[in-house]
Order: sequence, then C-alpha cells, then structure tokens
Amino acid sequence: MKKFIAATLTAVLAVGLCGCSNENNKNNNQSESSSEIKTESSESTESSESSESTENSESSESTSGSAESTESSESSAPVQVEELYEYADEPGTGGISITAYKGNESVVNIPDEIDGKKVVAIGDEAFRDCTSITSVTIPDSVTKIGIWAFCSCKKLKKIDIPDSVTEIGMEAFQFCDSLSSIDIPDSVTEIKAFTFRQCEGLMEVTIPDSVTKIGSLAFYGCESLMSVNIPAGVTEIDVRAFGSCKKLKKIDIPDSVTSINAEAFSNCFSLENITIPDSVTYIGVGAFGGCDNAKITYKGNTYDYEHITDFYNAVNNG
Repeated sequence: MKKFIAATLTAVLAVGLCGCSNENNKNNNQSESSSEIKTESSESTESSESSESTENSESSESTSGSAESTESSESSAPVQVEELYEYADEPGTGGISITAYKGNESVVNIPDEIDGKKVVAIGDEAFRDCTSITSVTIPDSVTKIGIWAFCSCKKLKKIDIPDSVTEIGMEAFQFCDSLSSIDIPDSVTEIKAFTFRQCEGLMEVTIPDSVTKIGSLAFYGCESLMSVNIPAGVTEIDVRAFGSCKKLKKIDIPDSVTSINAEAFSNCFSLENITIPDSVTYIGVGAFGGCDNAKITYKGNTYDYEHITDFYNAVNNG
C-alpha cells in the first residue's frame, strides 16, 4: 500500500513539473516573440521617420532651388534703357539730351533713341564721376558733348566720338586719368579750355585740320603725352594749352599759327628742338618757361634757354 501511494505521488509531481516547464517555455517564447515584434515595430517607425525626413529634406531643397531659380531669373532680367538714363528735351532740336547716367556698367553704348525720342546731346555733367566706366560709344545722332560731361571718369580708357559731334564742351574729359588716346573728329573746330586737362595717361591725340583754336589749359598736365602734331588750320594756341606736359619732346607748329599765348608750353621739361614759323607775330610771357633743354629756331636764328628773352623780343618786336 505504501509503495502504491509513493508511486502515485511521484507521478503527480512529474506531471506538475512537466507542466511548469512547458508554461515557462511558452512564456519565454511569447516574451521573445513580443520583443521581436517591438524591435520590428521600432525599426519600422524609424524607417518611416527617416523616409519622411528625407522627403521633407528633398521637398525643402526643391523649394529652395525653386526660390533661387526665381531670384536668379529676376536678377538676370534685362535692364530697360529708360531705367539707365535721365534726359530732357534739347531746345530747338526736337530731340533729347542725356542729363544723367544711373547704371554701373563698365562698357556703355549710348542709345540713339530713348522712349522714341532721338538722342542729340550728352548734357552737362551727364557721366561725371562715373568711376565704373571703362569704354563709351557715342551714337552718330549726337552733335554736342556738354561741359564736364565725362569729367573724372577715372577708369575711362576708350571713347568713340562720331563725326556728327561739332562741339565738345569745356572740361568734358578733364581728370580722365586712364584715357590713353583720343581721336577728335574733323567736325570739331575748337578744342575748348580744360577739355583734356590732367588726363595723365593720355599718350596719343589726333587733332583734325578743322580745328582753328586750342583753348587755355586744353591739354595741361597730360604727363604721358610725348608728341603733338598741330594741324594747319590752327591760328591760336592759348594760355597753358600744353603746360606741364612733362614728357612732351616734339611739337610741330604749322605756319597758320599767329599767336602762342602765355605759358602755352611752360614746364614741358622734355622739349628739345622747336621751330617757330614766320607767321607767328605774338609770343606770350613764359610761353616756353621752364623748358631748360629747348633750342628754339625762329627766322633762321636759334635760341637756347639762356637767351629765351631774346627770342621773345625777336617775335614781339618784329
């Protein structure tokens, strides 16, 4: 009997332990499964968030690119001619005069027409102090360049003046330091006072036969100018017209000239041999003052600087 009871208890305990073990295994399996689900869920969420972030980033870049494209398109829009210039009616012509330039371009091509009106003049001070300009082309509709029109355009190297221009105002190109050469059209009859004063980089100038007078200080302080051919039409070289042209070595004075005024060639330290034609009947005070190296020939007589007063007397006293 005791053996039977003991066997029965042993069987019951075995069954209980077995069940316990199965339940633990089941719980472990469920726990592992739950953990895997959570991990997958987390990975899925992260993937989703990453995808959304990428899409948002791409969308942002696309929007930014679109905005930049729009801005670029707006900035590259061509500027209308009317926006670059101010102008006014030029009396008695039916055309207009440019009174101001509002752009900042280095190369300027002045239009021959604005708002359907013909451009006939460059007004006083129109381009004054425009320090960005390096080159200017003037259309053949223009007949007049005003006073100080391009004064102090420090970077201006090149300007094309058409034959239509008959008048260049005083000081029109004064202080244009970078201007290296200039061709004055044969429609111009006078180079007015101060026109090219202190254009320190000016090396070459073409003066046409149409010019009859070179005004006072017209080329004063053009320190790079080395030679000048004065055409046969010129009758008068005014006060200090070529004063302080320190590198000027050669000057050709035609027999049309009758007057060389005071200090016309003063302080031209490099001048050497000069021939004054018989047509000259007046020499102003100090016309060749400071030209220490000059030898001046007049009516067959040559005068060095020590005898410059004798030369003045010879001319003025006939």
